[in-house]
Amino acid sequence: ALIQSAMDGYNVTLMAYGQTGSGKTYTMLGTDAKPGIAPRAFERIFDLMEEGNCKFDCVVSVYMLELYNDKLVDLLKNNAYTESMDKLEIKKDKKGVVFVSGAITRTVSSASDLLKVFHEGLANRHTASTKMNVCSSRSHLV
Repeated sequence: ALIQSAMDGYNVTLMAYGQTGSGKTYTMLGTDAKPGIAPRAFERIFDLMEEGNCKFDCVVSVYMLELYNDKLVDLLKNNAYTESMDKLEIKKDKKGVVFVSGAITRTVSSASDLLKVFHEGLANRHTASTKMNVCSSRSHLV
């Protein structure tokens, strides 16, 4: 229902919340054998488009950001931490649509393309070791 609502033009949010090691990443990503919420949502987006269940002309574009130490970082830039700090701004366009000025946007034409871009962004996330997890993200993914 969330994906259909997004395709109908509504803003939707899915949030994974919990302490380190509670399964947020697994729930969102899953594995190749058991895909999580994100890969299944990507498939559903393109299934709905193929079925003609879009109220509008649909184009899928993506940007991927993380909020780290109160700063937005563009995860689709090659040197995310050296080039994008302090250059991104959250704004609204004339129609009231929120966007991030300065963020790289990629247009994708399939769920597999979207998943590839998603994994590219994930590889640029800031991680560190904690007592509960050897590779824990230290940020919020948007």
